[in-house]
Amino acid sequence: MRDAPDFAVRYANAEKFLRPHVRSLIDSPQVKPNWIRDTDLFWYDNVSNDRSNYVLVDAAARTKGPAFDHERLAEALKGIVEGEVDPGALEVTALEPIDGGLRLTAKGQRVEVSLDTYTVKALGAVNPTENLSPDGRWALFVQDHNLFVREVATDEVRQLTTDGEKSYGYGELPGFAVAQTQQKLGITLPPIVLWSEDSSRLVTYRLDQRPVGLMHIVRSSPPGGGRPQLLSYPYACAGDPTENLPTVEHLLIDIVTGGITEAKCAPDVVAFVPPMAYGRVWWSKDATKYYVLLVDRSDANVWLNEVDAATGDVRRVIEETRPTQFLLAPEYAQHNARTLSTGELLWWAQEEEWGHLYLHGTDGSVRALTSGEWLVRRVVSIDEDARRVVFTAAGRIPDSDPYLMELCSVSLDGGEITAITSDGLDHDPAAAAHGRYFVDNTSRYDVPNVAVLRDSSGDVVMELEHADATKLYAAGWSAPERVVVKAADGVTDIYCDVFTPHDFDPSKKYAVLDEVYQGPQSSACPLRFPGSGGVMVATSEQPIFNAIGFVVVAIDGRGSPLRSKSFQDAARLDAGSLFVDDHATAIQQLAAERPWMDLGRVGIMGHSAGGWASTRAILLRPDAFSVAVSSCGNHDNRINHNGWAEKFYGTAEDFDFEAQANSSLADRLEGKLYLIHGEMDDNAVAHGTMRLVDALVAANKDFDFLMVPNAVHQGCVVNGYWVRKRWDYLVQHLMGEAPPVGYRVKDVPVPALI
Repeated sequence: MRDAPDFAVRYANAEKFLRPHVRSLIDSPQVKPNWIRDTDLFWYDNVSNDRSNYVLVDAAARTKGPAFDHERLAEALKGIVEGEVDPGALEVTALEPIDGGLRLTAKGQRVEVSLDTYTVKALGAVNPTENLSPDGRWALFVQDHNLFVREVATDEVRQLTTDGEKSYGYGELPGFAVAQTQQKLGITLPPIVLWSEDSSRLVTYRLDQRPVGLMHIVRSSPPGGGRPQLLSYPYACAGDPTENLPTVEHLLIDIVTGGITEAKCAPDVVAFVPPMAYGRVWWSKDATKYYVLLVDRSDANVWLNEVDAATGDVRRVIEETRPTQFLLAPEYAQHNARTLSTGELLWWAQEEEWGHLYLHGTDGSVRALTSGEWLVRRVVSIDEDARRVVFTAAGRIPDSDPYLMELCSVSLDGGEITAITSDGLDHDPAAAAHGRYFVDNTSRYDVPNVAVLRDSSGDVVMELEHADATKLYAAGWSAPERVVVKAADGVTDIYCDVFTPHDFDPSKKYAVLDEVYQGPQSSACPLRFPGSGGVMVATSEQPIFNAIGFVVVAIDGRGSPLRSKSFQDAARLDAGSLFVDDHATAIQQLAAERPWMDLGRVGIMGHSAGGWASTRAILLRPDAFSVAVSSCGNHDNRINHNGWAEKFYGTAEDFDFEAQANSSLADRLEGKLYLIHGEMDDNAVAHGTMRLVDALVAANKDFDFLMVPNAVHQGCVVNGYWVRKRWDYLVQHLMGEAPPVGYRVKDVPVPALI
């Protein structure tokens, strides 16, 4: 007779791996440099033993040390900031050296501090509704959809624009990105602008959402009580006519004179969020021009506009068209376009299968700088004097893992590529805007992070930090096994991570949980050590379920990014069965060599696009998956925002969104399905889940459902009740055990704007 597992103990261990709790298990997990304007200085927060240690680095002088005396500053801040001041929790969000001291923001207060005497001059509290200029002189904010500027020293306020109106305002985000946040907090978010380095001018935009149809969600349980609250906001859906999509107009404002220079071109359709929100607007090096990188609604067309800062005249620098989505870089929300002071353009494009770098000359010439069956992932920095570009490459080394980034460089005039690293690790660089130096965080799923500083040639200037994961290992964590199997076509290699339970015993049989995310913009397999940054990966909960006792797998099947174009475009090939077959056959191959994986107990779980995918899997392959937990899924992209669905699948004219909707397969449900959604999800709205519920009811199918009041798109994953209910469901229906009675998971702390 076997011993019954103590799931209360397992749940308590699992809580240690909830975000952000897991962060406390790793010291110096990564270095996030905050470069100080156009200098060679940067600072970072080196978190160790749950204590923040702020470090200031002078790259040119090759020095690093404490930015200040934490104890003395904490003492000096008493009476200036509210409450107790912990030297290890100063919450510094801005820092810049000044004569004899520092100007910084700590615990929401801007101050100047003398490093000799530690006398502090208060400069005022940070206002979360304001966008502060680089020099701290100006604070920009939105009121009644217009821009206002406040001179910080005098509090004098001037109105910069006068014609803003509801759904046609300056520097605002689309409704789906901010609607519930602004309602919940009762504030207007700061405007999105691009300041000039000298703080004298800014570029911003005016977003026209007036033609856009409204989405409606209801807060049934307002915290203060009373009647339910209706929230209606502009929300463009896949398939909406082009004339009903939002558009954007760019403009430049002289902050001193208030003069406005509009870009002289027609408004551009906003495919998702305005280009500036994704960093697709930048100044020329001499600040006489700014550039705007634009795409159409399905990303099949892309173009770069150059805008004269003085006149607003617009020149089309480049325009290209592809039959399917035109990626601006392999990594979501990034781009690899760079304009040079010579007038040349460094351009990244997938001319065929692989993304490479091309230099467009002022004479119309085009030179391929890289080529081959591998992927340029990210432009790191450009040394214009040496005419050399540093970039990351993946899959260039024969037989290497095609997802891990190495550092390389190549001349802008062409020639041989120089490999800066070839260590089989993943390099995540963060460069200064001037490109003279960059921080390289180097890690892998089984190797803790090492952060170094490199110069523009890629040479190591100095070591910064080494991650210490002693506490993580002591808590029961173990690195995943990286495995290559074949896709359902029997030909294509697909990569998987296998995570084993705590106290793993290969003589036992374990229930298997597939953590899935099938958004074509994000990978599912973690590539780096916990907490070390790197490319956005949409699955991260494997250690939680390892602590409960599951084998967890993550699989990057066809349709995911960071490989060839056809690999990612596979998501478009059908209405959503190809990836399911890849996952099912991958698990079978993994279990064939790992008899401790119980193919009779395989479940699947996912959030957002993973919520759609996990439901899709159990509907299409009940032979492979017996339990599915699906949260905040976009189960019907016809009621999802167009900027995601049309970007990765196509417009309604060339993709069958009806067949992709999970409601079309509701009559095929056989296993156990648990649907969860946040009531105030203004991103993947709950209406898509409710339409699936309606179809399941009509098909007379048994399933489980939870609507979480007041929860937003990411709010469910930090709601302790929902976290525990999901654990219970999988323990009961997949593991076949009784969950602990009355166990309570505490809500996970989250940033204020979630």
